[in-house]
Amino acid sequence: MKIKTKSIIKKVALALAGVVAVSAVGVGVAKLVEYMQDDLKTISPSFDVGNLGADGKYVNDESTLYTKEAFQCDGLQIKLDFDNEIDYQIFFYDDLDNFIESTEVLSAAYSETVHDGYARIVIMPTNDEDDKIGLTERLTYPGQMTIKVAKEQNVEYVNIFNKRLRIVNDIASSRFYLGAIDVDDNGNYFFSESTTSNMITNHDLIAVDKGSTLTCNYESEDSDIKLAFTVYAFKLSEGKISFLERLPYENASCKLNELCSYIIISASFYSTSLSGPTDISNYDLSGISSYFTITK
Repeated sequence: MKIKTKSIIKKVALALAGVVAVSAVGVGVAKLVEYMQDDLKTISPSFDVGNLGADGKYVNDESTLYTKEAFQCDGLQIKLDFDNEIDYQIFFYDDLDNFIESTEVLSAAYSETVHDGYARIVIMPTNDEDDKIGLTERLTYPGQMTIKVAKEQNVEYVNIFNKRLRIVNDIASSRFYLGAIDVDDNGNYFFSESTTSNMITNHDLIAVDKGSTLTCNYESEDSDIKLAFTVYAFKLSEGKISFLERLPYENASCKLNELCSYIIISASFYSTSLSGPTDISNYDLSGISSYFTITK
């Protein structure tokens, strides 16, 4: 075989090898993406003409669309088409259809942590000529968004004191609100309806391993501001969750009871120099959960 012919064959072989390698990488990436997305599924909830108010209840409105039936939303992700002409808002509910909270009006993708078990979506057209949803628009506007949720919907709720709480498996998934847990004249604990400006309480039941330790990691830029916290511990016996004990702590670690399977945390901020509470009503409460860690 001539040298020139051998050179051509070698180049062709190398080129083919390169194609195979690139194809293999492509297949590998595709498999990786498929694996990463394997825990989600696309859903297509039905949209009707109407809206939802600040209280999460139906409002008559011919210019918007909403999902009449709430859908399970654990792992919720929403993506909009590049050339979309819609904004949207998400309303969250518990398993008994009690309204919990809503997002702001959104114009981009949503992939944040979901704190509730069910959701409804309101679609608001941004370029509708007559401000009235027509028959075809009932399909075209929802078609401009892709909605995905986790394939496995394992959200559980339980009645605790005077609230229905979602069970979460880690403290990072819990949310804190202004307010406290009080006790009435009969010794019954309850989530206080009144806003307490220096106290926060998480509105989820946090699952913990028995014998775990809860540590407060709070460090303020102002050394004068301290945080004191109280743990409300619950046990699981014969499939039922019941109150176990109340444990008050201050800037320290709390060793949980060996029977404890769930906790609620209530915390207060105070000034050591003023010997009084510190108003946190203007604080960003979204990062409160990071002040605490739970270790076995």
